[in-house]
Amino acid sequence: MIKKDIIEEITKETGLSKPVVRLVIEKFITQMRTSLLEKQRIELRNFGVFKVKKVRPKKGRNLKTGETVPVPERWKVTFKPSKVFLKLNSPESEQQLPFDSPETGSTLDS
Repeated sequence: MIKKDIIEEITKETGLSKPVVRLVIEKFITQMRTSLLEKQRIELRNFGVFKVKKVRPKKGRNLKTGETVPVPERWKVTFKPSKVFLKLNSPESEQQLPFDSPETGSTLDS
């Protein structure tokens, strides 16, 4: 699924116009990108946590020449799914995701 597909699905399910949904999705992505660039932790309840971690420098290898090359320190984004998300995505689970329950509406915490 790509961003365009997400916009289409949200438009169908909510009745909101595509331009409004597209704007919200774009702002959400921009805010996430900004927060991660500032090395902030992002927690989305019942989904997971995005964090930025420092990766120590190490020695790598050029696969073509076999030469050892230094790999500098860098930052990487990690994602840890929530226990609820992992449980619901296990093979034995037949439940719906908690933020997609037709009986109760949205339960996604902000």
